[in-house]
Amino acid sequence: MRKLLLGTIAAATVITGALAQTPPQKIKTRLDHLAGTPFVMVVSYLPSEITSITCDTWTMLGINSWNHQNDFTIPAGPAVAVLNAAKFNGYCKGADSIKAHTDDGDFSGVLDRGPGNWEASTKLTFQAKP
Repeated sequence: MRKLLLGTIAAATVITGALAQTPPQKIKTRLDHLAGTPFVMVVSYLPSEITSITCDTWTMLGINSWNHQNDFTIPAGPAVAVLNAAKFNGYCKGADSIKAHTDDGDFSGVLDRGPGNWEASTKLTFQAKP
């Protein structure tokens, strides 16, 4: 039993090391079932934790988010989360009005169905600019 456990740990260590050296892959999603709901998938390719997401002057995600509907953070990416965007339809129409805040700075997000269109959107993406 001990040899099996040690073998499993050794294999996991080798696999983890190999995965750590692999460049990040694009996360492919089909999220049409989220259209028309208040939920939007957040896809983060940011190298550090998203501590909050703001929409204009509102905090949509993070500690003490609006209406406490998204009181959580998103780990360093690539990572995914589901954001409750209820009551935000029509907001964040301006360029760069959706921001992810991290310890490494702020990053603009992009809704897949256009600025301010939370109701029809299925995905909000954050990427670090090279």
